[in-house]
Amino acid sequence: MSHWKRIYHDGAEFRDIGVNDDGTLHNPNGYPDDTVRAAVEGAEERRRQRRSEAATRAAGTRRKRTEKRIYEVARRIVDGHMFGPAGICQICGRVLHDPESIERGIGSECWQFVLECIKAPAS
Repeated sequence: MSHWKRIYHDGAEFRDIGVNDDGTLHNPNGYPDDTVRAAVEGAEERRRQRRSEAATRAAGTRRKRTEKRIYEVARRIVDGHMFGPAGICQICGRVLHDPESIERGIGSECWQFVLECIKAPAS
């Protein structure tokens, strides 16, 4: 069910319209059926677009935060700091099961990124 309080479509404002789960229209104001369907489809497409853009921005933010954490952990390791033993990864927060990962406090996947970061400046 997709109901909208207000939709702007082709320069006109439509209030309290939508499409029910069974495909029938919710149109108590008596707007033309084809116009209501087009307005609802347009509004839903704009909503999908906004959500997709928001998800893309969120993924980029997560990636940047993870990279920042990797660099921070690598710098602290080079300075002699130890993160383990720990039950969760200091970078991604996942539960650690491997004894070697628990000892260092960083999971094996994240550890590869830390090693790359540590080796990069020396090259």
